[in-house]
Order: sequence, then structure tokens, then C-alpha cells
Amino acid sequence: MASFELTAKHQIDRPEGLHIDRGQTFTVNINMMGITPNNLFGNSRCLDALVKQFQFNGIDVPKTDSGIYSRGAWDIKMK
Repeated sequence: MASFELTAKHQIDRPEGLHIDRGQTFTVNINMMGITPNNLFGNSRCLDALVKQFQFNGIDVPKTDSGIYSRGAWDIKMK
């Protein structure tokens, strides 16, 4: 299982009222082989697992929301 620390690069505000402060950090665990910080958001195989991990962290937005499910929104470190 791969574990990642995601840190918001900038303020994230969504129309549904979700607000994430710049610098806020979340831990995401993906139970798949071969997932790295470089392909975490670009891998369609792990998108559902990523959505569930975000929901676990209190971020409940559709998987089509590119403001959240984008490598550009986060600094990603493998733990």
C-alpha cells in the first residue's frame, strides 16, 4: 500500500462550500502497486480509491472536480 502526504499549494474553494487552506495537509493511502507521486492523479485505476480517501478526509466532491483531483493543486510526498 502506498501512503502519500498531500499539501494544498493554494486556497481551494468549491461552490458547495468546501474550503481548504493553503498548506493544509492530508494523508491518502492507495492500495495498489506502482502508484507514485507522479502518477497518483493521472492514473484512472486509482481514481475511485482516491475519491474514497478524500471522503475519509472530509473532502466530498465529485471525481470530475479537476480543482481537487489534480496534481497541480497539491504538493505530493510519498510516506
